[in-house]
Amino acid sequence: MDLKRKFGNSLGSTPTGILGGGGVSITKLIVKNIPKSISKNEIIENLKKIIQNPSINITIPITLPPDLIGKVDTDTTISFLSSQNLSQLSIIKNLINGKTIGDKKVSVDFYDVKKVIPTTPAPSTSTPPTSTQEESNKKIKLTNEKPKEKKPKEKKPKTLLPPSTTTNTITTNESTTSATTTTTTTTETKIETTTEIKEEKKVNQKKNKKLNDKKEEEKEEKEEEEPKKESIVRNNRAVINKITSQMSSCAEAKDYVQLVKAYNYLKKIGAKPDHITYGVMLNACVRCQEYKKVKEVFQDAIKDGNANEVVYTIYVKALCEIDMDESFATIKGMIETKPNIRTFNSIFRGCIRSGDIEISKSLIQLMKANEIYPDSTTIEYLIKIYSHHLMVQDIWDLLGKVYERMQGQISPICFSRLSLASLLAGDIKSAVKALGITDDILSKAPRSTQTTHKNKGKLSEKNKISSSLFERINKQEINEESDRVRNYLSKMTESRSKIKYHNMESFNRIYFSKNTFKNNVNRSIDQHSKPVTVATSPDSTLSSFNGLFNSYKKGGSNFNSNRSLKMEICSGHGHWVTERAGQDLDADWISLEIRYDRIFQIWSKMILEAIDNLYIVGGDAHGSLKEIIPDNILNEVYINYPNPPVWSGAERLINELFLIEINRCLKKDGTLTIVTDDKDYSDQIIDTLTKSKKLLKIYKPVKETYLIQLSEDYGYSYFNKLWNNGQRVKRYCIYISKIIN
Repeated sequence: MDLKRKFGNSLGSTPTGILGGGGVSITKLIVKNIPKSISKNEIIENLKKIIQNPSINITIPITLPPDLIGKVDTDTTISFLSSQNLSQLSIIKNLINGKTIGDKKVSVDFYDVKKVIPTTPAPSTSTPPTSTQEESNKKIKLTNEKPKEKKPKEKKPKTLLPPSTTTNTITTNESTTSATTTTTTTTETKIETTTEIKEEKKVNQKKNKKLNDKKEEEKEEKEEEEPKKESIVRNNRAVINKITSQMSSCAEAKDYVQLVKAYNYLKKIGAKPDHITYGVMLNACVRCQEYKKVKEVFQDAIKDGNANEVVYTIYVKALCEIDMDESFATIKGMIETKPNIRTFNSIFRGCIRSGDIEISKSLIQLMKANEIYPDSTTIEYLIKIYSHHLMVQDIWDLLGKVYERMQGQISPICFSRLSLASLLAGDIKSAVKALGITDDILSKAPRSTQTTHKNKGKLSEKNKISSSLFERINKQEINEESDRVRNYLSKMTESRSKIKYHNMESFNRIYFSKNTFKNNVNRSIDQHSKPVTVATSPDSTLSSFNGLFNSYKKGGSNFNSNRSLKMEICSGHGHWVTERAGQDLDADWISLEIRYDRIFQIWSKMILEAIDNLYIVGGDAHGSLKEIIPDNILNEVYINYPNPPVWSGAERLINELFLIEINRCLKKDGTLTIVTDDKDYSDQIIDTLTKSKKLLKIYKPVKETYLIQLSEDYGYSYFNKLWNNGQRVKRYCIYISKIIN
């Protein structure tokens, strides 16, 4: 909804008045009969409560205007109301007229303030001219005009007259000359007097001009100060509620531009949002992935004293996306505002994605110190974190403390994940036990597959469909995970062999980027675990990758062979890359993924399905390519269903710099395939490819156009599940190859 239409013309405009009547006068409202016993601040507050419109300027004159002297009772005062929108004045007039302020009913009328023109002021010190002076001035004027009339006559030729006439004329001329001489003397005296008067007028005009200029400056300063004073007291609850609702709608639509405009408008009018408004703004910024703005809004909430546990929780949630250490430091520093269980759960959820087991352990101690008890969501998050680090015994200890109290609340995904972790750690007994509990829960209560932390608030129809679809897919994920464990247990029984790993980070075909996973590199071995490692340091895992890359370089074993090196960027849960690597045995595959929990899923699939030609890089796409992938080494690169930009101005994965970096890694005629179900994102990528001079020199479409038809056997992925479950969205496939100049 348009803010101007909703809240009036005050949005985005300056608080100065608008001239009416062709610029000759300023139309205002005058409020009369206000008791003098009330202070100016009280008068303004009373008028504001009645008006309920922040765009109306309220002023109380120090002295009465000259035209109102004698027309206002001595025990009352007046107030002026002005607005940019003159049509509002009629509404305000009817609203205030007859209302009681103090012990009197006020009356309201229109009032025209005449515009002062400072360039022609009347002299304040000069006396009014007398009649004698007026006559003298007239005579001076006439005298000065006579020579001007005679000049043309003197140029006329003289007429010859009879002697008598000439004599008379001479006599007359003599008398005229005498009279003229007398008049000239008088005129000179009068001219001197007039010059003095003019000089005095000029001096007075200069003085008056300075006084008027000073008054104008004081008036302008007063007008500038009035809105500032008003902004301090302007805190209209209705406006704040409406704009908060507007911001909530912007958040739902991920309209970041309008969201910021609405928030800035609140700051502009001097309104002080409460914790609800700050919560809505912070949550919207998190949804739009604008984490820099999150920090700015949070600081505003701190300054206004509105940073309660809800505001802190959303802020911590945002920090988990960019800096886990800072998020933990923030929750540790919450002294006056104590964190609640939702605040802790936000960081536990971040630990699942980042793999920070040390922060998780510290959080548990912090919860004990603050006497905060875990809920079913906390238990689910902790079991996932422990499972990803194969801490099987810790999971059973945790379940022993809470299972009876939370029976029926714990999701079956906790036990399916526990069975998978037990199998990878070589604890077959635990794997079988956890698998049995998973099957039991699924058979008794199929609907409990939904996660315990699901939002139970009001959902839109679109969100209800998405939530239902997520629950169906979540159930499929649990069944698939359980089936992988069950199938491997069957194979293990036949071969009488088992696997045993200390943790995922010690596996020699996984490399964790030092920039992304700084807390995971060189992690110390838990003293309660028995170390069974394959790689002992990040350098040893990197050497495995260097060995792979060297085999494809000149002189390597795979340099002139038909074997190729392929890579998927942003592999997610690894459905597509593990399937392709398992089928394409004549190639080596690299999977790149940033989230720790998803890397665990890829790794577990790779182990249980015995895929020996797959390597995993953990880290962000931009940095990891530069950090580990050499030049001219990859035959094929795939990016399947990258997250589209949240809003038009947001950062995106696939931009010009990233495409240039991929080109560096590709061999001659190497190909890049990008698949998305977002048409706008597809159009943006093609637009980038066709408008960038650099990209036009290094890429070309493999076919006639950039877009090609996606083949049916392209591969299985999470998005195929969406397709198979009814969300049939058109898919767009961009297929390009590297050009060597």
